[in-house]
Amino acid sequence: MVTLNLENTAWDFKDCPPEVALLPLVCMEPHGPHLPIGTDGLIMSAIARGVAERMSRSTYLLPVWPLGTSGAHLGQPGCVSLEYQTLWAVVRDVALSLHAHQIRHVVVLNNHGSPLTTTTRPQGNAVVKTAVRQLNYETQGLSAIWVQPFAAARAAFFEIFAAAESDLHAGEIETSLMLHLAPDLVRAGAPDSVPASPPGYLDAIPFQRLSPAGVWGRASLASAKKGGVAFAAAVGATVDYIEQTFAALHGETQTRSVG
Repeated sequence: MVTLNLENTAWDFKDCPPEVALLPLVCMEPHGPHLPIGTDGLIMSAIARGVAERMSRSTYLLPVWPLGTSGAHLGQPGCVSLEYQTLWAVVRDVALSLHAHQIRHVVVLNNHGSPLTTTTRPQGNAVVKTAVRQLNYETQGLSAIWVQPFAAARAAFFEIFAAAESDLHAGEIETSLMLHLAPDLVRAGAPDSVPASPPGYLDAIPFQRLSPAGVWGRASLASAKKGGVAFAAAVGATVDYIEQTFAALHGETQTRSVG
């Protein structure tokens, strides 16, 4: 199917109106001493392109929105974070702008997420789930969903990565994907760090206090080969999730499942 993006003209949109819009949304925060602060955006940009190319409907791929809510990383070098209300407004305003020119299906790729979570519990940018729910409640004719690719590919990731059960940030998973997608940006000496505290502590304690190394996982186990397999799994699982969710929503008149 056709994929439209910022390189197309408005006349291209008129000639082939997209049925679905993809909004990739990430965070800008430190990723240890070995990965760039733009890691989330680099990974999500590639995943979003892969997803758009495999969609069964004509799709408008929006540029990656680079900022999310990164409260656990505030004060760390390179981190830029939005207030929850601001991120909510970004999601709402983008979705309503799309709805104004008849795009009725909106997918928020809400950062990459984690295989430690599920497709109903976001890892980071938690307000996006609520924002999407409210958009559906308040906007006639709109079907909006959110998905996090690593969570959608959870089963595959646990097969690919030896330390998936302890991987949360800048560990084996993200490092492998970066070795696959942008190896020149990955520096040597990736540290391993698995804090004794559960990830839920990040709701109250800054990341740097729990893991001064800036990593939550075993980055030393990463490889480009694993990254390539994981990338394909994330793209495929995300497409499947989107297609199956919209298929389930189609024809509903009284209730709507938005994750």
